[in-house]
Amino acid sequence: MKVSVTSKLFLAILSACVLAAVAMGVAIRTSFEFGFVDFLQEQSASELAALQQELEASYAQHGNWDFARETAPDRPPFDGGPPPGAPPDDGRPPDAPGGFHGNDGNGGPFGPGATGHSRPFRPPYTLYDANMKLVTSAGPPPPPDAVRHPLRVKGQTVGWIAVGGPTSLINQAEQRFKDRQLQATWIIVGFTALLSAAMSIILARTLLTPIKRIVTATHRLAGGDYATRVPAKGSDELQMLASDFNRLAASLEKAESDRRDFIADISHELRTPLSVLRGELEAIEDGVRRPDAATITSLQSEVAMLSQLIDDLYELSLADIGQLSFEKVPLDLVPIVEAACDVFRERLAAKDISLDFDPDDAHATLSGDPYRLTQLWKNLLENALRYTNAGGCVRLSVTSNDNDIHVDVQDSFPPVPAPLLPHLFDRFFRVDPSRSRQSGGAGLGLALCKRIVEQHGGTIEASRSPLGGLRILVQLPRLHTHHD
Repeated sequence: MKVSVTSKLFLAILSACVLAAVAMGVAIRTSFEFGFVDFLQEQSASELAALQQELEASYAQHGNWDFARETAPDRPPFDGGPPPGAPPDDGRPPDAPGGFHGNDGNGGPFGPGATGHSRPFRPPYTLYDANMKLVTSAGPPPPPDAVRHPLRVKGQTVGWIAVGGPTSLINQAEQRFKDRQLQATWIIVGFTALLSAAMSIILARTLLTPIKRIVTATHRLAGGDYATRVPAKGSDELQMLASDFNRLAASLEKAESDRRDFIADISHELRTPLSVLRGELEAIEDGVRRPDAATITSLQSEVAMLSQLIDDLYELSLADIGQLSFEKVPLDLVPIVEAACDVFRERLAAKDISLDFDPDDAHATLSGDPYRLTQLWKNLLENALRYTNAGGCVRLSVTSNDNDIHVDVQDSFPPVPAPLLPHLFDRFFRVDPSRSRQSGGAGLGLALCKRIVEQHGGTIEASRSPLGGLRILVQLPRLHTHHD
């Protein structure tokens, strides 16, 4: 049988509360038992001390125990209750020595005549003379091992008295009181258990409500509903979990959107050169075009574009999984940037774009892959070539400090709108989505540049150029050598 989390939490809370209630009841009961016995012991000790003083005072008054012996035969035997015709029980033993009910008009031989006050209660006792001979007794006899306490008058032991322990003092009324206390204790425990059950249900449902919402949302998310969200209010752990779930859902939603866009962009980018190739081949097949050098050159151009696109996609996929190969060695960055500029100088000049390279530092040493860094600068220069109007200029500079190397690539008009600058390094991003593959490329070059810079431990940023176009600033960590 499947047990829900709510039931498990309810049983856990209820078990803890019931166990605590039972433990509390047992502890209260035990404390009451020991406390009650201690109370009786203290009371018995107090009564014993008072009775000793009373007997000692009576002996000092009479000089012997004859007064106690004379009154003993007149008392009815103790049978646990008052004799027929006796006055109601007032809490005092009816057979107390010396007539505790006032046989002499003064409260008996141990009454006011001896101590000046009447005692409301005397414990059961047995009185012996100095030779341990029984004089009189009141109540049930004490056990054989009961301690006999001496009675002294003027420093001489004149008798002994033995008093029953607290167990013998527990009468029927006291036993009923104990029973009522026991019953009340377990009633309180039962009521506490019922209250714990009610509170356990409320707590279980209250605590698990946010979890149930997250579970339901997780099922919807697993089913492909990436727009699902969980209300997150407060600052406890469950609300933090809800916030993390919402961030996860947002990430998955964005990933799914990027995946769809990626597939659409791939399809579009592959369709363009393939459509051109098919059109060219159909034209040759139909005899519209002749397979001359110009036609073959056009076909080779489309194949080169298609091959470059596939290469870029492959390298980006390797970079995403951290498998893009890098063979880093200590190298000087200035010659690499200068070589890339020399490659593009003629192509830029053909478009009437001037190229300025200004290295402020003769040596800028770092640990890097020369092939990937060359690819980086070529992609940046290719981007400048595509998006700089004729008659403009491209400017590169290399500067360094004790820790970093900065390569600044700037071009002239036209500029990139400020809101689009953060997206320049996204895959297939184009400032003008309608431009063709020939005029604008696939939008993968800058994305690959970002991966190369990150693999070298640097950063790359895009901003507006003072020349009126785009500015790309690359920062790479410098390698300190003995030449620095």
